[in-house]
Amino acid sequence: MDELESKGFGCQGCSGNCCTFEANSMMITPLETMELITYLSVQGLLNDDLKKKLKETVTKYRLDNLSGNGKKSFIRRTYTCPFFADKELGCPLPREIKPYGCLAFNSHHASLKASEHCFSEQELLSDREEINQEDQLINQRLKEKLNLFWDKEPIPVALLELWEKFKDFK
Repeated sequence: MDELESKGFGCQGCSGNCCTFEANSMMITPLETMELITYLSVQGLLNDDLKKKLKETVTKYRLDNLSGNGKKSFIRRTYTCPFFADKELGCPLPREIKPYGCLAFNSHHASLKASEHCFSEQELLSDREEINQEDQLINQRLKEKLNLFWDKEPIPVALLELWEKFKDFK
């Protein structure tokens, strides 16, 4: 993102279609979910309003039961991210906490916006997974310890499940 922005290919002025139901089918791993829920907890953002917003997103876009109850499933539904346009247009999450898939979806044109020249850099994501095999081990361990039956889930589904598992965690 930084490299592209330095060339003038940033997200400034974009309507953010990549975060809406028009283009977003973002799914996150257990590790990314843990990192996000930890950040939200530290920031004091794990509250009833967020929980309501997450549940509404799951219901509105029918995101529940996509994982096939432990079976491998390739069903992906688009949805508007519950963090999109929260207080300002765009994502309020800092780059350090954004899921890798969000970071890999970038503009590749300096002036055309609204996703005409935006795409997910799948090659970068694959390279990152190969280089960071430790993440795969951590994800496997989290799945075993937390009794999770999924490798990736949509952001609101993953957050709600781990939030429930850690509801007594402060």
